[in-house]
Amino acid sequence: MIGTRISRWTRRIPWGLPRTHLPALVVALIVTIIGPVFVASYSLAMGDPSPRNVPIGVVGSSMDATAISHTLDDTGSELFEVGEYPSLPAAQKALERQQIYAIIDSSVTPATVWISTASGASVGQLLTQHRQALSAVVGTDLKFVDAHPLAPHDPNGLVLFYLALGGTILGFVGAIQTRVNAKDMSLVADFGWDIARSLGVALTMTLVIGPVLGLEALPVLPVWLILAVTMFIAGSVYSFWRVTIGGKWALLPTWITFVIIANPSSGGAVAPELLPAFYEFMGRWLPTGATVRAMRDVTYFPDAVHAEPFVVLGIWAVASSILFAVARVRRYGWGSVPDEVPRPSAAVSTVPSSTVPSSTVPTSPVPTASKPTPPVTPSTVSGSSLPAGSEPSPAALDGTPPDQHHDDQDEHDCGGRDVEGT
Repeated sequence: MIGTRISRWTRRIPWGLPRTHLPALVVALIVTIIGPVFVASYSLAMGDPSPRNVPIGVVGSSMDATAISHTLDDTGSELFEVGEYPSLPAAQKALERQQIYAIIDSSVTPATVWISTASGASVGQLLTQHRQALSAVVGTDLKFVDAHPLAPHDPNGLVLFYLALGGTILGFVGAIQTRVNAKDMSLVADFGWDIARSLGVALTMTLVIGPVLGLEALPVLPVWLILAVTMFIAGSVYSFWRVTIGGKWALLPTWITFVIIANPSSGGAVAPELLPAFYEFMGRWLPTGATVRAMRDVTYFPDAVHAEPFVVLGIWAVASSILFAVARVRRYGWGSVPDEVPRPSAAVSTVPSSTVPSSTVPTSPVPTASKPTPPVTPSTVSGSSLPAGSEPSPAALDGTPPDQHHDDQDEHDCGGRDVEGT
């Protein structure tokens, strides 16, 4: 009785839950933590954009540049970083290279503010809020001109962000489904299908958002390849974690990397200079931010494409695939990955035949339709043969001599009489 109680307690966990409920408890606790972290991350990054050293250019006298700088930074928080340019073409060239977000040209009448919503729509909105103060500084009403406008169906500049978001999520979700439903594949086959899946999904996304729906004037070939690399990176990162920590928990670090950190820091919904310092830094070096910047360059600034986002994507693609390949080969080899839980084999009875009446032991581990064994009666117990209709003892089928078998049967019969007599 005491041993039974101890065994029951060892099979239980706090709050009186059975041990089989432990995984469910762990998952519930993790999701309880991840939930508010997810909401807080997006809220902190994009809920209240605050400028910090946003670069803008000023064309005109030094006095105007100084006055504009003091007007924009009236709080003393260094919201804007104002730079002087000798001419409007020089400033426009910097605007096209995305070195600055706006130009205030006070050398003409009326004074003109050149913005680039393609670089960051949120910066243009921020300058619009300071319109009256800037007009007071230059002494005339301001004229706003958008040098690089967004697509008509994307006034807030979110389509590229949604493409990058969908690419990362579909990248690791596709890898999850492939690893779960196609287990018996070699490493080469895994890579082959990851590449094929990434190319196929990225192509359909590019065609539907671009030529089919016309939401964005996308250059199909470069955007297709950028999205395909992004999806491949997300799938390789998940695959690496699946090999190192197991398929049950591999989604957790992948989700934290791409969804909780990389997406809100990408600069797709809010310009990087308006993000908190942590998100601005992470967005520059994580795949999602590099994807947004690369697609923005080839779509809106084809003559001033930056090399940095492509280098970042290349490093992530090479590093994640190498880490996945090395971890998989070291643990499982080049062939297919075995199941994490071994498949149960056929149960073999370990009960000695000398302790079980021969009439109750089946002749094989596979159940067979046989007639029920008649109840044991005094006449059958005292006899030297089995009751009619019963099956032969396994002891008689395993090569045991008949005499020894009868001796064992006599012992069973004697035991049966002792039980009945108690």
